[in-house]
Amino acid sequence: MSKINELLAKFESIIKEPWPNGLSGQEKVWFLIFDPIDLRKVHFKLAEFEIATKNANRDWLLVSLNNYFSNWLSKHDYKESFFKEPEYISDPLQDEFREYIILEINKKLVHNSENTLVVLKDASAIFGFIKLSEIVLDISNNIKGRLMVLFPGEFANNQYRLMDARDGWDYLARPIMI
Repeated sequence: MSKINELLAKFESIIKEPWPNGLSGQEKVWFLIFDPIDLRKVHFKLAEFEIATKNANRDWLLVSLNNYFSNWLSKHDYKESFFKEPEYISDPLQDEFREYIILEINKKLVHNSENTLVVLKDASAIFGFIKLSEIVLDISNNIKGRLMVLFPGEFANNQYRLMDARDGWDYLARPIMI
C-alpha cells in the first residue's frame, strides 16, 4: 500500500469517530501530515478523502489558499510600487494580507456546521508571505465542526514544521500521519 493510501486509511478511521462538543477552536484542528514531495499525490486523492468524509455522514467544505496572494495584490493601491520596490511589501503582508486571508476564509465558513469538515489546502501558496500558524489560530474559533489542514511538512516532538523550512510551532491540533 502506498504512503498516500495508508494516510487515507488512517483518515477514514478518524473521520468516523464521534466529534465531542465543547472543544476550543484549536482542539478542532487536524493536520494531515505528509512529505512535501507527495503534495500532488495528496491533491490527486482529495476526492477519495471527500468520499470517505461523506461516507462517515459528514459534510465537506474545501478552502484553497492558492489565489489569495494574487487576488489581494491585484486589488492593492500600491501594487505598482511593490513591483518597483519589493522591500516595501513586508509590512502590508503581515497586516493587510493576513486580514484579507482571514476575512475571505471566514466568508466561506458561513456554510460550516457542527458536522462539517473544513479542509484547508494549498498552504504552500502563502509560504514565505505569512505564517500558516497565525491563519489557523485566527480562523479556528469560527470552525463549528473540524478543520483539517493539508500539511506538507513534518510533526516531531509536538512541533509542526511546514515545508521543513522554518522552526516549528506547538499547537493543540491532532496530527494525522503514517
